[in-house]
Amino acid sequence: MQGGYLPRLQNKSKRAKECFIQRLRYKADNITHNMDTFGFTKKKFVSLGPETRNKHIIEWLSEFYQKLTTNRVNPKALDLFCRQYNEILNWAGMKPFIKPESNTTRLWMETISNQIHFHRCALGDPVRDPDLLEMIQTGDALFSRVNQSFHCHLALDGLRSLFNVGSIFRTCDAAGFKSIILGNTQGKEHKAVQKTSMGAHKWVGQEKTQDLARTLVEKKEKGYGIIGVDTIEDCLPFYDYTWKDNTILVFGNEEYGISSHVGKTCDAFVHIPMFGRKNSLNIANAAAIVCFHVARSLCTR
Repeated sequence: MQGGYLPRLQNKSKRAKECFIQRLRYKADNITHNMDTFGFTKKKFVSLGPETRNKHIIEWLSEFYQKLTTNRVNPKALDLFCRQYNEILNWAGMKPFIKPESNTTRLWMETISNQIHFHRCALGDPVRDPDLLEMIQTGDALFSRVNQSFHCHLALDGLRSLFNVGSIFRTCDAAGFKSIILGNTQGKEHKAVQKTSMGAHKWVGQEKTQDLARTLVEKKEKGYGIIGVDTIEDCLPFYDYTWKDNTILVFGNEEYGISSHVGKTCDAFVHIPMFGRKNSLNIANAAAIVCFHVARSLCTR
């Protein structure tokens, strides 16, 4: 700019300079908008099959959703998005997009989320938990209290499913548990765990061990109570147990529960009463039930 534009600007009137600067800003705006556009011409888009079309639309909408989560979208950008999206829908032979009644971020995020779901249904693609969008944050006073008021942890004994492990990371973060001890269990270094945790792996610590029994004995020597969650005979329902701070909850694997040598390190056992015919529960669901009960018990005393 210094070599080409400034000498010419020096010879122009004030009004001409202002007009010149406005044109530069307009070009910059167009560059920004072009970076946000769909990236397909009509000819290219209509040459794609219906499945590929919807996949590209989902990807584009998901990027726009992420911008909404960080408040990087202004009213002008919303109007531009509406024009582009309706043009794309017209190319695809779909009904036009109806703009939300207001420009609040929450309403727009709900609307875009529903549109993404619409295109997933058009694909016939079942929605899996790792595919869900980032949750809209509305604030929760209880969460901050739970996260700061006690120091409890989980121990996983030989879990097989990475998706279960990821779900448990998410539960630990939501319930205010500090970390997970992984005994012969894969951890957050795996992408499947990261996806299912929905980002919670970033805040929940992990400790990996090949000898969970020995690790739990060492924790017990430091003052932790070791409580197994299993279907041991004569053990208390989890809601009748008196929970204390500095507790480690132990969950066994999906097939046979807590292994015998790890079970010997437990100070007590609790179980989740069953009222149906199957008499079993997914390990990630079981962890959520007990973790939130412990959190509620400790933070409301």
